[in-house]
Amino acid sequence: MSHTVFAQIFLVGKYQQEHTRSDLTQLVHCLQSLGCREIRVPASYASQVPGVKTFDTLQEASSGDLVIALGGDGTLLSTARQLAGRDVPILGVNYGRLGFLADIPLQAIASSLPPILEGSYVQDRRSILEARLWRGGQQIVEGLALNEVFVHKGCGESMIELAVLFDDRQVYTERADGLILSTPTGSTAYALSAGGPILTPDLPAMILVPICPHTLSTRPMVVPDRLQVRLLLENARYPAALSLDSHHSYPMEAGDEVRVRRANCDALFIHPQQQDFFGILRQKLHWAEKPGAN
Repeated sequence: MSHTVFAQIFLVGKYQQEHTRSDLTQLVHCLQSLGCREIRVPASYASQVPGVKTFDTLQEASSGDLVIALGGDGTLLSTARQLAGRDVPILGVNYGRLGFLADIPLQAIASSLPPILEGSYVQDRRSILEARLWRGGQQIVEGLALNEVFVHKGCGESMIELAVLFDDRQVYTERADGLILSTPTGSTAYALSAGGPILTPDLPAMILVPICPHTLSTRPMVVPDRLQVRLLLENARYPAALSLDSHHSYPMEAGDEVRVRRANCDALFIHPQQQDFFGILRQKLHWAEKPGAN
């Protein structure tokens, strides 16, 4: 029986899905067989897994505890936002779909968990963006994003007009469908689909990626994350929107300003010792395949 360095282990996931509930039971039994005696699940799902303790919110997790997120990158993003600033390590168990954060396949948990629980793992700190929406000189929204802050045309058909400033220096004004402001973590998410570059997770940088700009001269840009990026919505025929990690969305009006900077807190993930960012890229993006191979 293994000795775990984590006093409590919190399990999160989309447990309303039938297959996730059975996977949760499998994971609990695996943890118990490895010597984990204090396993916690959300209170609403305790009846499905007898013999475990419960929690109401992830804020009950303290520094040194471990949170295992069962699902995909969306589950990891939500978990990281809830734990921002608490320095609680997060481990992702992946269902096998495209993802860059949850790197342990469900079928490999029995072999992957023992060394991690004994303290053999790699820590991975990821920067988080803090976005504030201002209107008429007042802040009306504040939120965090691990992947990206996205200002876009919402449900309207017309482009929006955005002025982009770094601190107090105006860079350009552009008409486009929107603008993505991404962390290095988000460089393999929506920003990648929109033609942005891939950044290694440890770079202290942000990426600006325009969505369908009206001029061909506007290109993705990488800037230091010590800057505050200001996005001024100068014109929008229809209500625009501010989205954080494609999860929270807020309506915007002409004259609104979004101010984005690196947050004072990071997200803390842990991975198996053999985890390799470039290996994940090769696997997820099929870089190892020969042209024409099936």
